[in-house]
Amino acid sequence: MDPAEIEGHERQGPIDTVPLAKAGAQLEAIARYVSQAREELDRIEALGTFPALDPGDAADFAFQAPQLSLTDESGKTVAVVVSPALLEVLEDALGLAENELHKLRGTGRPVTTEELVARIKGQTAS
Repeated sequence: MDPAEIEGHERQGPIDTVPLAKAGAQLEAIARYVSQAREELDRIEALGTFPALDPGDAADFAFQAPQLSLTDESGKTVAVVVSPALLEVLEDALGLAENELHKLRGTGRPVTTEELVARIKGQTAS
């Protein structure tokens, strides 16, 4: 879906915006737009690549994932709508970074790469 199909859509630099006043009536279209991130993540992971395992890949995925900033009357962002897939990648990448910190500091039980991959693939409860 092209974000230009959403009424009031504006591109402000790298950010897609929609006035909050126009967003309410278009929640379904907005949800469809940001949900494209899940489709892209599923496609990437089917190829055996997991963006969360590499900080650069996670950042690239986050930068490229569809998201919309909802703005007030003055144009200030008051909310951001993102796919849960984007949050998943960022949370997993943060978990990896935290794990690396624990290893460097010698604190806590480090999680193995295999455990992390299994968690990312949803094969273990966390």
